[in-house]
Amino acid sequence: MARLLVVYTPVIAAAVAANIGRPLGGSLIAIIVGFVLWTLLEYGIHRFAFHGFLPHYQHHEKPRDVEYIVSPLWLSGGTSLALWAVMRVPAGSWARSGLTQAAIITGYLVYEAVHLRIHSNAPGGELLRALRKRHYYHHFADERYCYGVTTPVWDRVFGSQP
Repeated sequence: MARLLVVYTPVIAAAVAANIGRPLGGSLIAIIVGFVLWTLLEYGIHRFAFHGFLPHYQHHEKPRDVEYIVSPLWLSGGTSLALWAVMRVPAGSWARSGLTQAAIITGYLVYEAVHLRIHSNAPGGELLRALRKRHYYHHFADERYCYGVTTPVWDRVFGSQP
């Protein structure tokens, strides 16, 4: 996780800096779109990539092994670069696309921190217990359900809520 923070914190800072002086309303929209997109990406990557063609079985076999909890940097970095390029047209500029991507990356970092906490023995409040219960259902009851680790929204939308 520390390696991700070292890599992505300057990226987020650069994206914010590139948008200083731009209209605040557009920046807020870019950030909100990024956070919402992250939740959809979290669901889609887990359901279709990890349970489709990427090696994710190690995480299910060794759910407490940190090596298999956090996505490899090559995957998150490559995905981030591709999304930045794809978002350039709807965002209207590289800077605004970067701000949307900064929000997506922030959502990703929160996801990784929550995912690590879910798989730890650390106690948590009501929210962590609920997230842990859902995620453990995915791991230990039926892996065809509960792909959303930090939110159940897309599981409800796409019918993968048990």
